[in-house]
Amino acid sequence: MSLLSAPLIVAQEDEKPVEISFHGFVSLNAGYNSRTSKQVRNNSIYLYPLPQKLNEDEDDLNARGSFDLGASHSRFGMHIKGPTFNGISVSGLLEADFLGDDRASDSDLRLRHAYLSLSYKKFVLTAGQTFHPLHISDASPKTVNTVTGIPMHPLSRNPQLRFAWQLTPGFDLSATLLRQNNSRSTGFFADNNDRGIPEFVLQTGIGGRGALKVYLTAGYKQLPLPDEYDPHNEKLTMDAFHFQTSLRYKSEKLEYRMAALYGDNLTEMIMPGGVGRINKGTEENPEYEYKGLPVVGLWADLSTKCDKWSPGLFAGYFEATGTRESIDEVLNDFSRDSEIQNILIVAPRLNYLMHKNLTASFEYMWTRAGWGAKEDLDNPEGDKYNNHGVPLNVENFANHRLLFSITYSF
Repeated sequence: MSLLSAPLIVAQEDEKPVEISFHGFVSLNAGYNSRTSKQVRNNSIYLYPLPQKLNEDEDDLNARGSFDLGASHSRFGMHIKGPTFNGISVSGLLEADFLGDDRASDSDLRLRHAYLSLSYKKFVLTAGQTFHPLHISDASPKTVNTVTGIPMHPLSRNPQLRFAWQLTPGFDLSATLLRQNNSRSTGFFADNNDRGIPEFVLQTGIGGRGALKVYLTAGYKQLPLPDEYDPHNEKLTMDAFHFQTSLRYKSEKLEYRMAALYGDNLTEMIMPGGVGRINKGTEENPEYEYKGLPVVGLWADLSTKCDKWSPGLFAGYFEATGTRESIDEVLNDFSRDSEIQNILIVAPRLNYLMHKNLTASFEYMWTRAGWGAKEDLDNPEGDKYNNHGVPLNVENFANHRLLFSITYSF
């Protein structure tokens, strides 16, 4: 629905009134997992199966199924458009859901988006909280699961300033300054993040609004070490880069999306990883250098559209590739499941459009996670990681996830 809010503004001759439109959906997810798995946000965000957990009788306590019902991913939002003055168009978005906490509650409101945009000719300035540039809305997985391709595909929303320039109808460029907010790099706390410089991301889009569009993204971040790792205030940092190529192709009945991502320590993107340390001094006089553990994410998503039925398929692969130079240790304080060496996901889905506002969806997701960094029974004193931070003694664990979702959109 749309509301005109002209009485709320002082209109001039060259101004257009403010328009406010509301949107959102009410949804219920019913999911079954064959194995105990890592899940966050009150089990609404599925990640990957957990390794074995043995009791005194050598039984694997994680080899058990679970069922969950949840509606906390339901959301509502408000689009604001106008005014337009002096050739500048103003717009904004406010959006929230109920995934604000990991407690066993579906009542924690969470801010998803809150930003304004100023458009002038071929330039757009966006200010506020929205998706990280690595998460491209029209080049992201279309899974039924709320995860949208995690952990091969990054997911994060950040306060940011983004300047975009459309050089030609088929080529645009953007530069973004941002900081971490709700989702932070593991072990790097708020007061230390504030001492660093903003993360900087460059992105190009090639193809305009045609059937094929390609995005190239590159970014840099610098994270100051917490005080306990920098006791002499030497302003030690962990510097990290990330690069991504994304592609989207669509026709009347078919849509194909894919991406390849490389990054150092992407734990703030809900991806496994962490930080390694090198001592370039001596034991008596250490000179530490910190390296983000690199990871690679590859995924592809295919969807088709018929009159009522819309089948689709997602497949993705994640791997911890290891640092370019040797490291001395992997630091647990900065790790988000750095014991994972690889993850593979295959997820077919089927959407049924009962009405333009009502959809029923079914998805089967097979996930295999390779967990390592465990004790070798034949060599208890052996290393858990190799010299580049890649887990050793890897064992695979799989989960079969069945999901039914019904969604009423408005």
